[in-house]
Amino acid sequence: MNSYQLVGALVLVLFGVQGCRGPSNRARPLVPPTVETQTPFESMPASAPVQSSALVQVPTRGTASSVVARVAGSEVSASDLILAWMQRDSMAVRRTMDELILDRIVIAEAARMGIDPGQEKVQAQVKRVRSALEEEVRRAGSVDVHEFLSQRMGLDPERYLMAVDHSALTDLLAERCVRSYTLGEERCEVALILCGEREAVDLVQSGLARGEEFAQLARAHSQDATSTDGGRVPAILRNSSALSRLAFHTEPGEVGGPLAQDGRWLFVQVIQRLEPQRGPWSQMGPFVESSLEAEPISDPEYWQWKEAMLKLYEVDTGPLLELVGEPQGENL
Repeated sequence: MNSYQLVGALVLVLFGVQGCRGPSNRARPLVPPTVETQTPFESMPASAPVQSSALVQVPTRGTASSVVARVAGSEVSASDLILAWMQRDSMAVRRTMDELILDRIVIAEAARMGIDPGQEKVQAQVKRVRSALEEEVRRAGSVDVHEFLSQRMGLDPERYLMAVDHSALTDLLAERCVRSYTLGEERCEVALILCGEREAVDLVQSGLARGEEFAQLARAHSQDATSTDGGRVPAILRNSSALSRLAFHTEPGEVGGPLAQDGRWLFVQVIQRLEPQRGPWSQMGPFVESSLEAEPISDPEYWQWKEAMLKLYEVDTGPLLELVGEPQGENL
């Protein structure tokens, strides 16, 4: 692996080793100040301000309009570079912008809720991420991370490692933001069966009529990846989705469906309904931590949180489109 090939590996270490994102500025506290009151999600206005002192950010240099190169007497600007990148790989730009937006949302939400994962967890996470970086550098044939970053990558080692720490911390905060949101919402624990053909629907219905166990039918007929676990899926939150409406209109212990969805059919068994659990981090923190130890964040749980946060916090990517001179229709 040469230094150019390692660029992708370093990006994976910085953005892919964790489940979400992360910040750490040694000149300020690693975590936002703890507050002893947690605002219920529904009562927080989308424009509620967040104290800037709570936002732990990686320092930047230059401006968006900075010149990045000079060639034969002409200048290449940052907007030229971003536009070329957008035209070559617009999905990569969208993914990167999404990462940056979610990073800011995590910091704002963690500050609002007073989330503090504790120094022990923070240092352990930083150590794990830095160890992964060191391993990638060793595979590239170098021993010293600082030397590799400065001489072979042309990067400021301290600034890059600060970004690594940033990513490590925000990952911890994101996990706790997501789980705190889940626990703070009315939700159902459910199992589901996903049928891709009408014949499977008939088999499930006949099996239920005979009194067969839902989990057994899920293993036999469900096309969902959860079939091997009897159809158990992460908790479904109360919202406007068809699946949520079905779950909350089905009594605990009963089976709802089939629900037609894009040429497939869903059966849902409601195991139990859970009431929202809210409070200051001093009260909720231990419960959230034990919940994360028992069950990590799942993709569906993260998607539900992300959808809610993008509605709660104002997000405007118009400045990027303005920077590169693209039409300002929908946000990225």
